[in-house]
Amino acid sequence: MSRSNRTLTQFVVNKIRWAMVYGPETMVREKAGNTEVAIDVCGHCDRPSHLVVRLFDKEILRLFFSPINHRAVCGVMISTGDFYDSKGRPSRTTRERLNGILDALGEAKFLPEGVRVFINPETEQCCIGRGDSCKTFDSGAPRTLLLAHPRDLVFS
Repeated sequence: MSRSNRTLTQFVVNKIRWAMVYGPETMVREKAGNTEVAIDVCGHCDRPSHLVVRLFDKEILRLFFSPINHRAVCGVMISTGDFYDSKGRPSRTTRERLNGILDALGEAKFLPEGVRVFINPETEQCCIGRGDSCKTFDSGAPRTLLLAHPRDLVFS
């Protein structure tokens, strides 16, 4: 898979910022190139909306908003989207898209700054986290949930 277009990563980050400022309920589904941002609304319950990011129509990220403050992120489910390189690691496109989103969430203080999807140079495994505080993130572990906290990296 070819390297992704950074403009599309910025498209997603702008949509996430919009949801945090104006609330996810003000958003509409939008697609730019291979990337879609949509809102998942439950019509049967009063749970807050989820913001969903899809790459080539497969979910790579889901933001959970707080039931108390619908503009505050309380958790992030991160997925590989089933796009892998020959070693079972998430594709460059997936990693780039996710890293742009993780950077934005760090700047907004919903996650610690510096959380990334990265290739560990010693093991050549793909991990998610920061430094030694990380989890494997590959075809064998395609999803992880991060709870929102400005300083501590909390996996669920």
